[in-house]
Amino acid sequence: MPEPKTRCNKCGTEILQATATRTGGLCMPCKNGWEPHPDPTQPLEISCNVSHQAGPPVTFRTTTQDLLEALNQTRHFGDSSHPNKFELEAQRALLRHVVRHRVNSFALHDDHWGRTSGVLERLFEQNKASMEADGKRFTFAELTKEEWSDVIHPLAGEGGFLYRDASGTVIFKQMTWVS
Repeated sequence: MPEPKTRCNKCGTEILQATATRTGGLCMPCKNGWEPHPDPTQPLEISCNVSHQAGPPVTFRTTTQDLLEALNQTRHFGDSSHPNKFELEAQRALLRHVVRHRVNSFALHDDHWGRTSGVLERLFEQNKASMEADGKRFTFAELTKEEWSDVIHPLAGEGGFLYRDASGTVIFKQMTWVS
């Protein structure tokens, strides 16, 4: 027969009634003065600085859970021995660690091939992420997205997309192709 359970008087974690009787209604971490238990249902925020062509890096912010789900659907470049495969696996492992250990406000670094930043850009456009630049936080609805291209040589060019704010200032400019 299962032992009767109750909740910690301080943090609400489920504990055995016998523990509560011994500790005055507290779980062992609360009795010993440790940090309170994080709420496992609360989303965890993660940030990632992303370099771009229009200025200093911007910071994308989203939930760790949304980023992990999106990275799980992202494929690596090249074959199974390409270094990007291992970088993406490492990113996913870091995010699983953050979720498992409830690390909030974790700062992730973009991988060398920009797969993580690409996923963050997609989450931003799906309104599942925000972008911070020059101390201002933006949602996708507050910016306009435009295509851009430049001639860099008579037979070559480059281009991509950019986001502008309402005043016309370029907040983020990403190169996605070179010819």
